[in-house]
Amino acid sequence: MLAPRGRTVSVRSRSRARPTPRSPGTSSSTLRTDVGDHAIRAGTALVDGKVTGPVVLRVSEGLITSLDPPTGDAPYDVSAATVVPGLIDVHTHGAAGVQVIDGSDADIEGLAVFYAEHGVTGFLATVGGSREHLLAGVAAVADHIDRAPHRGARCLGVHLEGPFLSPHAPGAFRAESIVAPDLGLFAELLDAARGHVRMMTIAPETPGAMDLIAVALRHGVTCSAGHSVASAAQVATAVDAGVRGVTHLFNGMAPFHHREPGLIGAALADPRLVCELIADGVHVHPTAIALAASSKGWQGLALVSDSIAATGLPEGSYELEEQHVTVTGEEARLADGTLAGSTLTLDRAVANLARWTGLALVDAARSATEVPARLVGLGDHHGTIAGGGRADLAGFDDEHRLLWTMVGGDLYPAGAS
Repeated sequence: MLAPRGRTVSVRSRSRARPTPRSPGTSSSTLRTDVGDHAIRAGTALVDGKVTGPVVLRVSEGLITSLDPPTGDAPYDVSAATVVPGLIDVHTHGAAGVQVIDGSDADIEGLAVFYAEHGVTGFLATVGGSREHLLAGVAAVADHIDRAPHRGARCLGVHLEGPFLSPHAPGAFRAESIVAPDLGLFAELLDAARGHVRMMTIAPETPGAMDLIAVALRHGVTCSAGHSVASAAQVATAVDAGVRGVTHLFNGMAPFHHREPGLIGAALADPRLVCELIADGVHVHPTAIALAASSKGWQGLALVSDSIAATGLPEGSYELEEQHVTVTGEEARLADGTLAGSTLTLDRAVANLARWTGLALVDAARSATEVPARLVGLGDHHGTIAGGGRADLAGFDDEHRLLWTMVGGDLYPAGAS
């Protein structure tokens, strides 16, 4: 568990302001918070990738059993809401006082509840740091996954953000934790994770990267270029080899130059690449976010939080994966001023993307549902609303504020934003 330096914080006893629950719409009843049978009338819904509505979603035993035209009143009427698939965060280090790399099973479950209160129904536990820290962290995450079911959002696997990064683009990682691509270490990490590694960030220009990418792909691990100073030509080689993601576009990479566009230029130009985007207005200016959306469309953007354990906590100084981090306002920085993850939640990222780009809410939501699920090979079962699928849903009001989240039929009212 992460605590502010000089201050004790308990996730469970912490008093965190919660807004007055927002009305889900004119209804004769409120949604129950337990798993059971529901009939939910949505004014607008994103079903099988298409906007439809009104529609009645019938839920039983955690699954969507049918999607029907409304005939009379449904027990739970959320006609004022837009219902989208539950959000998928493929890059989050923690929140609510917990960093996934250090958390106990109970801590990670508390973290998962926080995620669910912010629209997220599935996430990749993102880890980085020294070899010893990584091995212990991925094993702890694997233990949590294997002990399912849990309350809150489901942990869908591990995202290795390192250690195979460029020493010239370390971001907030300690220089000594960065190593050249190493097949032996990667095998150790795979073994410790017991088959749960879903994604890996790697600097494709580093010696041995192509061999490691080939091995990772054979193990079903999505490879994402990041923390990199690769040239555009080096990125193209990596994409030809199977790299399909770009880790937090614009951050942790060489600046764009018109004679050497590098990873940024390649990411914006190559339709094979899906770009993570931290839409907080701190990591990326709203104009740059609009540029990315114009270049890639919602189809090429995967909204991520890159949140750290300080997310949802007061301003102060914290520990993050072997580093001291100070949070002021919405910024988390190292002592030298380097950004060190974010305090963003994914529901806010969806609202920001819609507001700053002019995208419809449902399309902004697809960048946090359908796109990331597809990127990490989970598109058949996550990121969409479909008959027979899991009842993983999120409801937003007409001002793009989250109202509630449903995870496998369990309802979580929106937390404090």
